[in-house]
Amino acid sequence: MKAWIEKGGYLNNRGRKWLSRLHVEQVRCILVIRQCAFGDMMATRPFLVELRRLFPRAHITLSTVSKYQYAVPDDLVDEVHVLDSRGSLREQVNSLRQYRDIDVLFDLADTARSRLQTLLTPARVKLGFPYRSGLNKLLFDVGILRSDFHYEAEVLLDFLKIMGHKPQYPLEFAMPRHQRALAKPRIVYFPYAAVAEKSLSQASWRQLIEQAATEFPGYRHVLLEGHKAEESGDFLAEVAARHDNVEIEGRMDLERLAPWMAASSVLVSGDTGVRNLALATHTPTLGIFFMTVPFRYWPRYEDCHEAVFHRDGQVPGKMDILQGLEELLERLYPERGKARQPASSET
Repeated sequence: MKAWIEKGGYLNNRGRKWLSRLHVEQVRCILVIRQCAFGDMMATRPFLVELRRLFPRAHITLSTVSKYQYAVPDDLVDEVHVLDSRGSLREQVNSLRQYRDIDVLFDLADTARSRLQTLLTPARVKLGFPYRSGLNKLLFDVGILRSDFHYEAEVLLDFLKIMGHKPQYPLEFAMPRHQRALAKPRIVYFPYAAVAEKSLSQASWRQLIEQAATEFPGYRHVLLEGHKAEESGDFLAEVAARHDNVEIEGRMDLERLAPWMAASSVLVSGDTGVRNLALATHTPTLGIFFMTVPFRYWPRYEDCHEAVFHRDGQVPGKMDILQGLEELLERLYPERGKARQPASSET
């Protein structure tokens, strides 16, 4: 097999030899290290789908940590290995060294723990994308660049493209899938983020949702609560009381949330795990960015995702978001007619 790489990454002699002799049917054991939260687990799903397509006979193990168990894609792998991070140092090291006779190791985490696990795990070939290029020579046979300007799920697929694999587009997440013709006239808002500074203030969200409820009367406007105590929708209670088309949806488990999201018209949110779930179900999204680089979380292979941000990094205003929402809804659902009915006096 040819190594399909020129100047876009790192490849040592062992990696080149392994690729030149690669027969996919002979690969039996694959270890994928991915230690990440909800959103990044969603972005990992296309990689695992395509990994199975490329190596249909391999036993695939996903290695993660106990902290990140929500949304682990156990339906796409044969085994989930949870690293012991609570025992003694010896027990933790033994947990890291648990696997032997691995054909292919992918480090998709680049954390101190994943680097140590990569170092301690024997494998015929090791692939990763470290933030520090100097780690390539120490840990990996094949290294790729981690771009800030392409959707994370697509960057992961570069590992397989090196082997000549042709991923499916639009990406396949093996999740419930949004169908435009069946979408309910429901706009979902998720006003939270793992880092509070990445989201608009509650006052800004309250003003946005109230004006959207007035100007987009043909839609239900639903605030989705999160799993943390501070991710309550109580701050919107007065708005919901004033508008018949505003409601607060309580916390859902993933099994219920995925099809519910897929049946919605659009999600409005910042850089959150819930937005990654919407991307995974191909549900239209309007992303709001001002701290995070938007391109890494903005798929461009389908027309249903838009991003609202300013070139100078200023926080997008209410009218910026409403304008983006109007354009997205009218582009995706032209049969519904004009989406927006501006208020007589805008504030």
